[in-house]
Amino acid sequence: MSALPAETTTDVLIVGGGVSGLTASLLLSRLDVPHVLVERHPQTALLPKAHIINQRAMEIFREIGMDGDVYEHGCPPENMSTIAWMTSLAGPTPLHGRRIARADAWCGGPAYASASPCRPTNLPQLRLEPLLRRRAEDQAPATVLFNHELLSLAQAADGVEAEIEDREHATRHTVRARYVIAADGGRTLGPALGVELEGDRGLLDMVSTHFSADLSAYWQDDSVVISFSTNPDGEGSLGSGVLLPMGPGTWGKNSREWQYHSALHTGDPDAFDTPLMLSRMREMLGLPHLDAEIHSVSRWRFEAVVANKYRTGRCFFAGDAAHRHPPNGGLGLNTAVGDVHNLAWKLALVLRGHAGEGLLDTYEQERRPVGRAVVERALRNWRAHIDIDAAMGLADAADPAEAWARTEELFSDTPAGQLRRARVDAAVAAAAPEFTGQDIELGYRYASEAIAPDGAAPGRRSSGQSEEGAYVPATDPGRTVPHAWLTSRTRAERTSTLDLVSGSRFALLVETAAPAWSQALAAAVGELGLPASLVAVISIGDAGSGADWQDTDETWSWLSGVGPAGAVLVRPDRHVAWRADTVPADPASELTAALARALLIEKGSS
Repeated sequence: MSALPAETTTDVLIVGGGVSGLTASLLLSRLDVPHVLVERHPQTALLPKAHIINQRAMEIFREIGMDGDVYEHGCPPENMSTIAWMTSLAGPTPLHGRRIARADAWCGGPAYASASPCRPTNLPQLRLEPLLRRRAEDQAPATVLFNHELLSLAQAADGVEAEIEDREHATRHTVRARYVIAADGGRTLGPALGVELEGDRGLLDMVSTHFSADLSAYWQDDSVVISFSTNPDGEGSLGSGVLLPMGPGTWGKNSREWQYHSALHTGDPDAFDTPLMLSRMREMLGLPHLDAEIHSVSRWRFEAVVANKYRTGRCFFAGDAAHRHPPNGGLGLNTAVGDVHNLAWKLALVLRGHAGEGLLDTYEQERRPVGRAVVERALRNWRAHIDIDAAMGLADAADPAEAWARTEELFSDTPAGQLRRARVDAAVAAAAPEFTGQDIELGYRYASEAIAPDGAAPGRRSSGQSEEGAYVPATDPGRTVPHAWLTSRTRAERTSTLDLVSGSRFALLVETAAPAWSQALAAAVGELGLPASLVAVISIGDAGSGADWQDTDETWSWLSGVGPAGAVLVRPDRHVAWRADTVPADPASELTAALARALLIEKGSS
């Protein structure tokens, strides 16, 4: 029989067992928050789906102890440092199998190594989700429930009542919870509760083929993680395709599995003709007789939509239930992980009475602008490929003969060929933020009632704004605390500033004035009625300073954005809540106000 009793009371009900739901479960388990997760399917994803896992998501996986598992199964950095544009993978003429352009990608260049203790990786969702599920079930063995479907949900002032069906045993169960996380892809709770996904739902129809084959003789560059094929035999931009190595175990040219995406006319009646779709794939790759084992052929649609609300009553929307967009830039899965990371600690502190109920309203204030920005970026990334096709001269070619003539011109030494190559290079350069988008991966900034406006002096370093594609680390309130390597004063170990902030407490990062700030903090938590363990004072100083952590290369001193006597208050999700350039005249009063704002509580109310 089901592990779920006939009636269950818990703190949080999670609906959906994809990446966002499972990550929410892992975060809540780490915070000791009782919860129940229900997923209507008996298994995790069967399709590759999303595959790029960026640095911010890997930082969150590091926090919950999942980074080692993900890296073990994911793609090595040497196999995901570039992107290529090809005429095809192979083919019968000298113009087939030609590389048109190349660009750096997620693991290319020094920016990624310096920005985080974590590197990006490439791991398809059908292999990531089982890792998350196993860990989630280990940590909440009786309450992570697949093959259980939400049938109905009723909200009240103090919680929700949900009817759940155990699909295997055809039994029904009641779950009462204080809050709900809707991580169901927008299939159930959004429509039921009147939440609308606003935007464009019909951008493009796509078909994806997941297959096994030996492509080692045709895959030219092992550093390439995505290859865009623009075979002139195709129909304009619909001749474009995307080929991705999927591992497992071996990557690059030695990958055993692959994923191929291609575009269709909206409503194309041939979209469900699988043999025809496979024939088109072979033609576009230039491998008409490719011996491939087909695992799946799926059809899906480009959308660019954001939920009009991220919260309604006691229900919060995350992942695809809150935002959907083209996959260009690999932002969807990662944004879903960021959604629940923002929400989990807030739920934990509100449930424990350490934060005001209004803190939960900041989930929408903070994450919905991120969702909108991600959708807008993904759209720009997608449109940049239209510009690349246009620069190649393929988008408006009258027929394949003209497309091949323009391709031949592209590779020629004629003035026309040089001009066309210059246009292609410029279009590829303009597309760079899709593959080096650290600004939107790491550099977004929250603005909400819980973030104190920055009244501090700019300190020794002005806080820079990230430009598209380029991340500028800074401690402006609302930004993520920058990464810097530190050395322990008492142990021969190195850690990141990010590791000093746990998912359950705030951190006050200080330098020379640690005693003054420690006294101020003790007064502040006493005034607010908070447990002393909720905020940790962490001192960072030069070697020999006696600080907890030694800033031996002065990276943190440069990045902190405050003076030597200043302080940076960092939330459990590693976003800066407040900072001071130096010790104020009444540090206890200012720190009390900053903590009260960060938790949205009144003095003495906790």
